Amino acid sequence: MAGKVQLITVDIGRTLGTFTGTSTAERLRALSPLADIAPHRFAETVRCLLHRAPELTSELVSQVCRRLLIPFTEFPTRWDRGYLPYPHAARALDELARIAPVVALSNMAVTGGPERVSAVRRAHLGELAAIYPSFQLGGAKPEPWLWQAIAGRHGTEVEGVVHIGDRLDADVYGALYAGARVVHIRHSGEATVYPKGSGDKVFTVFDLLDAVPVVQAWSDR
Repeated sequence: MAGKVQLITVDIGRTLGTFTGTSTAERLRALSPLADIAPHRFAETVRCLLHRAPELTSELVSQVCRRLLIPFTEFPTRWDRGYLPYPHAARALDELARIAPVVALSNMAVTGGPERVSAVRRAHLGELAAIYPSFQLGGAKPEPWLWQAIAGRHGTEVEGVVHIGDRLDADVYGALYAGARVVHIRHSGEATVYPKGSGDKVFTVFDLLDAVPVVQAWSDR
């Protein structure tokens, strides 16, 4: 049986709030001749390259441009990414922080990622113990080692971690395979096909505030 809750990791986009501005994939798609014939290449390129790079170097830009047939000189130099928290996010984070330290874990591209991190930090000043974007970690959810590494940074085992997020693949499967427990914020009409054997290690809610009593119950065991 998992122990008490020692650390809470939360996704950001569609969990704590919404990211504003045009996404990196959409910006690149608008510049590429592959937009109509290979639409999958844009999210794939962002996920494989831009989510994992700590710095936007000329070589990285060249690599992205070659993959997507975009002229190097047309690669965007501004991204204008922002963040708007949900009205209930502050209350939920405050209540969760009474149970255990709360940190954010989010997949972000190095393009607009720094702007996003700054916006999230301003919006949740004092509410998050740390923010871990994928481009700084060097890997992206659902890679299980991310939760294991963050648990180690905070002096706990991953079995003491509870992750809260909305993505079935990135948040639920990733955290479960890492050994953490999960509160899945399910959006209307989305699937809940959880891994076999996950049992009471995953719980479904429809709102971030509803995650609080679930985490509290796990902590009280």
